Amino acid sequence: MRYEDQAVLLRSMTGLDLSLVSGIITSQIVLGSWLVLHPMKMWPLVGVLILDGIPVLGVCSLLKRNADRRREAVATLKNIMAALGFYHKGFYIEGLAINPRRATLRLWGYPYAFFTMAVYVGLIVLVLVAGQPQGEKASAGAATHATPSDDAQGSG
Repeated sequence: MRYEDQAVLLRSMTGLDLSLVSGIITSQIVLGSWLVLHPMKMWPLVGVLILDGIPVLGVCSLLKRNADRRREAVATLKNIMAALGFYHKGFYIEGLAINPRRATLRLWGYPYAFFTMAVYVGLIVLVLVAGQPQGEKASAGAATHATPSDDAQGSG
């Protein structure tokens, strides 16, 4: 029973990690799109970005804890399989081991956390560069700039 419990735990943690990352990235995309379309003054924008960073840090913390728990679950599974002789050649099948020994543990929590933080930093850059309201000089310049269609109509 312990083996099945650990296997189910690993599968559910994989689903949880994917749900956390896809949810936070979706919220980052939505918030970034909204902030670009609705520019704010600097201090309210900083407040929104700080408030947005709190769930990002929470997700990264959960991903790290899940990675730690995943190590424990994999170690437990390896111990169970070793006790059952799955790694010993000839224990069940002549000349073969049921499970080959694998030295590496593949954790995706850390790359997920890095990707989540990269999206958050990208959101900050996007909002600070593209989402700022235009100053009076920029809007005055845009109003006096003649377009090619205006020139064609004026010369005709």
